Parts: sequence; structure tokens; C-alpha cells
Amino acid sequence: MLGKLTIEAVPYHEPIIMVALGGAGLLGLLIAGAITKYKLWGYLWKEWFTSVDHKRIGVMYIIVALVMLLRGFADAAMMRTQQALAGNGGEGVLPPHHYDQIFTAHGVIMIFFMAMPFMTGLLNLIVPL
Repeated sequence: MLGKLTIEAVPYHEPIIMVALGGAGLLGLLIAGAITKYKLWGYLWKEWFTSVDHKRIGVMYIIVALVMLLRGFADAAMMRTQQALAGNGGEGVLPPHHYDQIFTAHGVIMIFFMAMPFMTGLLNLIVPL
């Protein structure tokens, strides 16, 4: 199913990637645990996830856009840190191929996963049915 992608392709030797993966996994577990503890799964499913109300759909688009804005901000902070530390002949904190990947991911995330959902959500909120 994944072609030549195997478990050996996971970059265990790069601490930035592993900390980010661990932090994202832990945050996901905490959010799922909080939703379960406060018994909000039914409410979220009935009132939000399956809603046909255009205003709620717009709010969900905007929430996703704001989450992606945080991810884009983290990418931008890593890129600026790399530029600041590598500017005086130092090596910086990222290997060159990782910096290139972050640069590309930042552009894609900010256009396709932040700007477009934000505009769609805003239009869903503003335009009446």
C-alpha cells in the first residue's frame, strides 16, 4: 500500500521531528481525553460535525484555518531561527534538506490549509442563504 516506504524511513535521529510528533500525539490524546471526560462526543457529532447550518460550517472552517495558522507560525519560527543562527557562519539548528522541506510545507499550509479555509469559512458566515 505504501510502496517502498518502510519504518526505516522515519527519521528517528532528528530530534526536532520526533519532539514534534510526540507533542502532536500527546496533544491529540489530551483533547480526545477531555472530550471523553466531559461526554461531549454526542453533542459534537449531532450539533457540529453533521450540521447543515452554514454558519456552523463556516465556524468549523475558521477553526481549522486557525489551527493551521499555528502550524504555519511554528514553521515560520523554525525558519527564522535557522536563518538567525546560520547567518554568521554557523550551522544553524536544521539540516539543509529539512529547512527546504519546512519552507515548502510552510507555503503550502499557509495557502491551501489556512487562507483558503479561512476565506471559505468567512464567506459561509457572511453570505446569507
